[in-house]
Amino acid sequence: MLKRTGGGIVMCLEQATGKMIWQMVIPRYMEGNDPPFHFNHWTCGVCSRPAVDGKRLYVVGPRGDVLCLDRNGQADGNNGPFLREIEYMGVPEDSSYELAETDGDIIWRFDMIKKLSVVPHDVCGSTTLLHGDYLYVCTSNGMDDTHRNVANPLAPSLIVLDKHTGRLAATDGELIGKRMFHGHWSSPVATEIGGRAMILFGGGDGVLYAFEPLGSETSNEKTQKLRKIWQYDCNPPDYRRREGKTIPYASWNNKSPDGPSEIIATPVVYEDRIYVAIGQSPIHGPGKGMLSCIDAATGRRIWETRVVGRSLSDVAIDDGLLYISDFTGRLFCLDADTGEQNWQHELEAGVWSASPVVVGGKVYISTEKNLLWVLKAAREKQVLSRSRLKSMAITPAVHNGVFYFPTQRRLFALKINSEPSQMSN
Repeated sequence: MLKRTGGGIVMCLEQATGKMIWQMVIPRYMEGNDPPFHFNHWTCGVCSRPAVDGKRLYVVGPRGDVLCLDRNGQADGNNGPFLREIEYMGVPEDSSYELAETDGDIIWRFDMIKKLSVVPHDVCGSTTLLHGDYLYVCTSNGMDDTHRNVANPLAPSLIVLDKHTGRLAATDGELIGKRMFHGHWSSPVATEIGGRAMILFGGGDGVLYAFEPLGSETSNEKTQKLRKIWQYDCNPPDYRRREGKTIPYASWNNKSPDGPSEIIATPVVYEDRIYVAIGQSPIHGPGKGMLSCIDAATGRRIWETRVVGRSLSDVAIDDGLLYISDFTGRLFCLDADTGEQNWQHELEAGVWSASPVVVGGKVYISTEKNLLWVLKAAREKQVLSRSRLKSMAITPAVHNGVFYFPTQRRLFALKINSEPSQMSN
């Protein structure tokens, strides 16, 4: 039996029954406890959703690496080129353990710490993006253990890997690390506007970047620099400077509500517009935020609102209505076209581990105090239920008519016509 390290697990379950098919055990990166690292001390496990592509899936691991996994696990044999799964899982050298069909199968592994000198901060907290033959990945590069300096400001913030081999194909080339506040945790997004494809990335400097994606013609070339299309500062000038002086960024020991923030939420594209909020680590407390609506083609502002505080949440948009929560502990309903506020609801606790989701005409949102709220998705506020769970809930997902509701301890799967608000875990 393996010793617990506070690492994580990527698990494949049978959709109909929840039975485990295979699992990939990922021990904690223990070197991350030593300076200059301030990494993995929270033992948060895997903070990345798998991106599935045919017989493979891709995930950012809690060890500062990117993993390409066989969707069938070890059931169809140990497929290479990576063949050291037993060592990777932390099985002692003197053990007689042999790989079983219920173990995961790593096809290739890209170590961002060793190959790029990335120093992840807190967690590797982003999801990979598949676009064409390439994988776009946020590195989670950030500050050192003193929380005063960026350990390696020259390390890339966004990288591009060949999905077939794991070869480093490109980096962002923007040197965002020189301007970042704390770290990088936003997930890249692909969109196409007017026939032009672009990759969107929320930076640790509070700026939203749009890049040209790589084409197949670059597959055999050396590492490239992504070409920037435009950038948009999601912090207004008065968040950054006042009376000619730079406003300090908040921190764990200076929980100021003032100053600028990075982008942690994932940008959301809706009808050729991009919606994204700024926010900070929940340890920094609530503070000034901003929700921006940006023209995707030009990178210019359409509207912005300061009613939303610091937020880690993605927006949910349904029937022209936008829903977003903030760490202050509020859920807002805005007009997606104009930004006009329809209503707000006090959630009785901050929100940082989940984003609102609209399913079947209902808005689901959970808080750090284990509360699950269900409200009607409409211009008039109507609370349908308030439930208390035994552990904090994470953003739910819907697939093939099933509502998947994860918490810190369990995963629930319910039919859409079920009532998730009545669960107790």
